[in-house]
Amino acid sequence: MPETSIAELRVADALLRKSCDKSALQFDRSDEVEPGKSYLGQQRAIEAIEFGIRLDRDGYNIFVLGPPGSHRHKIAEDLCGEQAKTRAAPDDWCYVHNFSDPEQPRALSFGAGLGRQFRDDMGALIEELKLAIPAAFEGEDYRTQLKAIEAATEEEVSEKWKTFERQAAAQGIGVLQTPTGYVLAPVKDDEVIEESDFAELPEAEREQIQQKIHVLTDELQTYIEMMPRLRKQYREQIKTLNRDVTDHVVRILITELKQKYHDLPCVTEYLGQVQQDIVDHSQDFREPAPSPLPFLNPDESRSFRRYEINLIVSNDPTDNAPVVYEQNPNYPNLIGKVEHRAEMGALVTDFAMVRAGALLAANGGYLILDAHRALGRPFTWDALKQALSEKCVRIESPGESLGFVSTMTLRPQPIPLDIKIILIGERWLYYLLSAYDSEFRELFNVAADLDDDLERSDEHVAEYARMIAGRVSDRQLLPFDRAAVARVIDQRARTADDSERLSMHMRSLDDLLAQADYWARHRESDLVEAEDIGTAIEQQRKRLNRTQIKVIDAIDRQTLLIDTEGACVGQVNGLSVIDLGEYRFGHPVRVTATTRIGTGDVVDIEREVELGGAIHSKGMMILSSALASRYVSDHPLSLHASVVFEQSYGGVDGDSASVAELCALLSSLSKIPILQNMAVTGSINQLGRVQVVGGINEKIEGFYDVCEKRGLD
Repeated sequence: MPETSIAELRVADALLRKSCDKSALQFDRSDEVEPGKSYLGQQRAIEAIEFGIRLDRDGYNIFVLGPPGSHRHKIAEDLCGEQAKTRAAPDDWCYVHNFSDPEQPRALSFGAGLGRQFRDDMGALIEELKLAIPAAFEGEDYRTQLKAIEAATEEEVSEKWKTFERQAAAQGIGVLQTPTGYVLAPVKDDEVIEESDFAELPEAEREQIQQKIHVLTDELQTYIEMMPRLRKQYREQIKTLNRDVTDHVVRILITELKQKYHDLPCVTEYLGQVQQDIVDHSQDFREPAPSPLPFLNPDESRSFRRYEINLIVSNDPTDNAPVVYEQNPNYPNLIGKVEHRAEMGALVTDFAMVRAGALLAANGGYLILDAHRALGRPFTWDALKQALSEKCVRIESPGESLGFVSTMTLRPQPIPLDIKIILIGERWLYYLLSAYDSEFRELFNVAADLDDDLERSDEHVAEYARMIAGRVSDRQLLPFDRAAVARVIDQRARTADDSERLSMHMRSLDDLLAQADYWARHRESDLVEAEDIGTAIEQQRKRLNRTQIKVIDAIDRQTLLIDTEGACVGQVNGLSVIDLGEYRFGHPVRVTATTRIGTGDVVDIEREVELGGAIHSKGMMILSSALASRYVSDHPLSLHASVVFEQSYGGVDGDSASVAELCALLSSLSKIPILQNMAVTGSINQLGRVQVVGGINEKIEGFYDVCEKRGLD
């Protein structure tokens, strides 16, 4: 095979970078073009989301797959917002006091806007009753009836007493009242017979008198025992009168509310219970009783709180279905909570301290959640799945089921749930949930997979330019000229690591546009030009390249040994990429190989010391197979070889150095030196074919920076 010169292998400049043709952009400034949508090229994901939000079936919730910064949230919010316009505002929900079981507050449902109205109506009702009930008890009619009951009771008591006295007097017995009670004694001529005179009476007469006293004593005891019954009867009559007066006042006002909400049976039932409770506790609405606790106001001591309406979900009837994005989906924010307050050293609560979470706020609409955050908050994921499975929301303490709750708590009535959940997360999380959570696929049947990049066709370039114009306009940035837009498109291809694709990572695009706007304003221009894009890119790199400068400086000072001239046996310049999150850069790394007679072992020193990753180890094993099958396929490979990344003290992974490692091995075997003014990257398969690798831009630039630092041509 004839030798190939380096000149023949040189890649043409046009193939190294594909530049956007400015003449293909049909505008001079970005404000002259109709703005495009931000979710260009996401038709597949859009159709999946629309399918999920329009299909009203259990389990068809949505998981949007895509990397952070791809505008996953905006796409979901926009599409849900469009669909929400076709749906009316959902019902209001409130919790009220349960008069039969205060620990289980009742949930009442109202049409949108009626919940707030009912709360105001109930507040007005109680305030009016605070005035009307005392006024009724101060009225002349009540006083007349009260006096009649008192007079009738007094007359009955007096009549029974007079009857007893007459009966005793007729038998010559008098009734005397002493400090210790009533005493019966014989009388004659209205005078009590003295004891000495009584002793002088004939025995038969004494026995007769004593017999009369004995009989009358029993009758007196019967009368005395009758008095508590008469007092109880009196109290019951007063209580009945008070109830009748209160009921008359309350019925008039409650009836008005019942008629207003007659089409809501649960509400009319509740109003009936309120009416009965007010009648039973009419004293609370009369003169304020002194509070045993000076720090409580009269209203608190009289328990008017139980008539309040805890409106936990309120919707405007003129609005559409809600679209809610919960940024912090912990258990209370998602499900709701029961708050507590301290009273006399103890934590207490009631129905008015129940708070709704995002599930109820979005009930009847759409709730968008970050999957990773939901999974990372205690109890949240299981609670979400339970709510979707049961189609209701139970507001309770998450620790109650684990036996951790030692204070007073509530068990509010569950509220029916009609909602569409849109989870947003990365692909690996979706696949993990699909594999390890058996309930996940039953609840999230729709996957919307966002594309990371877009084909760089002429049509898509034009649409991408319109999208850039839209984002410039939305953020109130300076207009971009045609060259600036073309420069942005070129940079988006670089971000995609493919000259034939355009990155759809919107956050990095927004950063570039905003920074270019800053540099245009910095030079007091009213138009962003291509040079501003270049400045923004360079300044962003400059802010983050401290580590890169340190590496280049270490190579230049020969702290890290890299040769860029001459030729060496068993030594080649490989290329590595360091990823720092927002910034990555390439730099050369020395790869060396040694060989000697052995049993066919190729030792990867990085793997032996556990610094090599799984992919790098796989690449080395493929390299060994390719070496043996290509060069010594007809007899055993009688060598022992070792390969290492020199001065590499951290982890090494990836197979992009396998070509460089093979070159080092072949050089060591053949004793043919390798030129050190070149660097090598690429992976190799078992058949000896070179394969593409990533990070080419950074690798080429990294080696160029080292050579430029040393002043090489």
